[in-house]
Amino acid sequence: EETLMAKILALTSRLPYPPREGHQLRSWHMLRALAKRHEVTLLSFVRDDDVPEATGPLRDAVAHLEMFPIPSEQSRASLGLALARGLTGSHPFVVEKYASADMRRRIAELLPQVDIVHVDMLPLAGLVGPTRVPMVLNAHNVEHELLQRRIEIETRPLHRMFLRTQVGRLRRFEAAVCRRASRILACSETDAQQLSALAPQTPIAVVPNGVDTQAIPVSNQPPRANRMIFVGQMSWFPNRDGVVWFLDEILPRIVRTRPDAQFALVGKNAGLQVPPSLASNVPLLGFVDDLVPVMQEAAVYVVPLRAGSGTRLKVLEAMAFGKAVVTTHIGSEGIALDDGRNAVYADSADDFAAAVLRVMDDPALIEQLGRRARELAVARYDWNAITASMLPAYDDLGARP
Repeated sequence: EETLMAKILALTSRLPYPPREGHQLRSWHMLRALAKRHEVTLLSFVRDDDVPEATGPLRDAVAHLEMFPIPSEQSRASLGLALARGLTGSHPFVVEKYASADMRRRIAELLPQVDIVHVDMLPLAGLVGPTRVPMVLNAHNVEHELLQRRIEIETRPLHRMFLRTQVGRLRRFEAAVCRRASRILACSETDAQQLSALAPQTPIAVVPNGVDTQAIPVSNQPPRANRMIFVGQMSWFPNRDGVVWFLDEILPRIVRTRPDAQFALVGKNAGLQVPPSLASNVPLLGFVDDLVPVMQEAAVYVVPLRAGSGTRLKVLEAMAFGKAVVTTHIGSEGIALDDGRNAVYADSADDFAAAVLRVMDDPALIEQLGRRARELAVARYDWNAITASMLPAYDDLGARP
C-alpha cells in the first residue's frame, strides 16, 4: 500500500551534490530516496568548495532548495566569534560555526508547514528551535567519540588543549540532540550502541553507508601489481593521520622489499609532507575528474586508518571496483569483511607492510580478494537496497490524520 506523502524539511551542512566526499554521498543518496516518496524542502549551507551551479540532479529531486553561506567562512570576525563562543558558552565550536541567524529564521518559518525535520549532521540541530515536529537525526559519526580519538592522536599542544575544551561540550550537545530526536539513523551497530548509551529512549535504526555498484565498472585488465592506492582528502583528520602513519612507518618497509612500489594518493593533499626519500614512490594525484582508470590500475587499496567512526565509504567504493583491500580494523569498522576472504586485516606497521607485500606477490590472491569484495558490495551495500530499508523509519512519523 502507498503511504501518505509527508512534507520533510531537510538540513545539510554543505551541498550534497555533486558528491565528492563520503559525507556528501551518504547525504545525497538518503535525500534522493526520501524525495522519491515524500515532498522534501532542503535548506543547505554552501561550503567554499561546493559547486552550486552543478546541483541539477539535486534540484530535480527535491521540491525546493535554498542555500545559505556558512557564517564562520564569511569573515575572520565571524570565525573569531564562533571560536570564542565555543570556548566560553555551553555549545561546542562545531555548533557555533553553523550559527546562522538567516538559516534559523527560515527553519522557524517552515516548521509549522512540515511533518518531519531531517537533520543531516549533528551541529545543525542547534538551529531548530522548540517544536513538536518530529526530528530525525542522520548521524554520520558518533561525534564526541571521534573527537576523543582525535585528541589521543593530536601531537600539537595548542590544538590538543583546544580540543580538550570541546569534548565535554560536544558530548553534552550530542546527548541532548539524541534525546530530543524522534529517530536516529546510525551508520553501524557500533555507532548505534554508543548513541543509544546517550539516549536510551530514542529509537535507532542502523542505515549503513552504501555504494552505487551499477555506476562502477569492473575492469577485466589485470592491475599493476606494484601499485597501491588511497582515495581521500587530507583535510579530514582520520585520513591525514592514517596517510602520515603509512608514509612514516609502513611504506619504507614495503619499499625495502619492493623498491618499485607505488603509493598513489587521490584527493586534495594540501599541506601533506612526503618524506623526500619516498618522493618517487608516491604519486600525488590530487583531485581527479575520473577515478575509474586510476582505480583500475591499482592492485591494492590500502586503508591505514587509526581513527574515525561511521562506515568508510571509500572502502565500499574500493570493494565495488573489485580491489584487493588491506585495512586496519578501525579502517573498515561496520563493514562485514572476512579476513583473508574478501579483504586482509593488519593493525601494526609491520603486519600491514607484510600483508601488502603478500598480496602484491600473488596475482591470484589479488583477483580473488577483489572479486569477493565486489560480490559483497553488490549483495549488501548497494545504495538502492540500503535506502529502501531506511524509508519505513519515516512512514509512521509522517503519517497525518
